Amino acid sequence: MPCNVINNPSFETGALDGWYASTGNVANIVQGTIAHAGNYYLDVTGTAKLPQVSVAQDLYWLDDENEHDLTLWVRVADPIPSTGHCEVSAYLGEDPEAGAITSDLIWHAGEWIQLTGSIQPPARDLTLHFVGSCIDAGKEVPAHILFDDVVLSDC
Repeated sequence: MPCNVINNPSFETGALDGWYASTGNVANIVQGTIAHAGNYYLDVTGTAKLPQVSVAQDLYWLDDENEHDLTLWVRVADPIPSTGHCEVSAYLGEDPEAGAITSDLIWHAGEWIQLTGSIQPPARDLTLHFVGSCIDAGKEVPAHILFDDVVLSDC
């Protein structure tokens, strides 16, 4: 088994290939010079109706006896007003609290930020979720988050 259990971790296939967005979100693989590494990245955009973004990948045959280390790069695409911030988190399974791996508040757009964390999977077949939200002046606004270079490693 390879160390990185993620399918299409850097999005270099140019297609979603294993990744899917929540209903109401728009997810695209984009080719561009702002990719963290390589030529492609995942671009997920919320809407007025569903401002929070969520993207996931189903994982099978995880080693549930060993800890897995997660590394991913995130970037807020749209400017963040001085009265606002965004938050990006990652969790494994269906419970965001029990499966929490990492999260961070983001105050500035336009730069790649590395998120890292570790978790021991409670089961062999689980879904890895990334969630992003943005707040401005106390109100949730549509998030526009970029993801790249995802590694979930068991070795």
